Amino acid sequence: MISYFCTHVCLICMKLIFITFPPEQLPPPAFFFKPDTALLRNNQPFFLPDYTQDLRATLSLVLRISRLGRSIGAPFAARYFDAVGVGMDIFAHDLRQKYLLAHQPADGAHAFDYAAPISAGWIPAAEIPAIKDCALCWSLNGEKTVQNAAIAYTPEDIIPHVSQFITLKIGDYIFINTSLTSGTLHPGDRLQAFLNGNEMLKVEIR
Repeated sequence: MISYFCTHVCLICMKLIFITFPPEQLPPPAFFFKPDTALLRNNQPFFLPDYTQDLRATLSLVLRISRLGRSIGAPFAARYFDAVGVGMDIFAHDLRQKYLLAHQPADGAHAFDYAAPISAGWIPAAEIPAIKDCALCWSLNGEKTVQNAAIAYTPEDIIPHVSQFITLKIGDYIFINTSLTSGTLHPGDRLQAFLNGNEMLKVEIR
């Protein structure tokens, strides 16, 4: 009973924190949230919602938070995640443009159900000495990208910045958005993501 209760509470408290890819000059990391209902696990298909005509996806590197912490110093950032995975930030580009033009929050364009696919497999953080050296790429319908995704921030940049505003908890995920964003996705499209040569995630659009 106690074990079930603790697991249930952790799932409810889970935060999905997305670090946006920066413009030309690196500012402090900007971030936004998605609810835990946005998680899409175990390579399940994504069903195209009827409120967008321009669905897109950004490739993300994901840090799995393993310790409770707030106001974490950069020298200690590596202690707060235990594994690295792959994810995607699926969003409605047309809705986002509409919200931005109206100077309204764009949460509805990002924070819908299943808009955060995440890999089932994880690589221990100890096996990845430098996040920026990760070879992260994807393919669309079997056509692999030529270049690796650019990763602008390190955990030493992200974790201290985010943790000065919010407490990080065990089970939180930090999605570091990269330079790779798809064009408009259509039913039947297949996205596969690779980390250091290993297939980590695949999503079929239906």
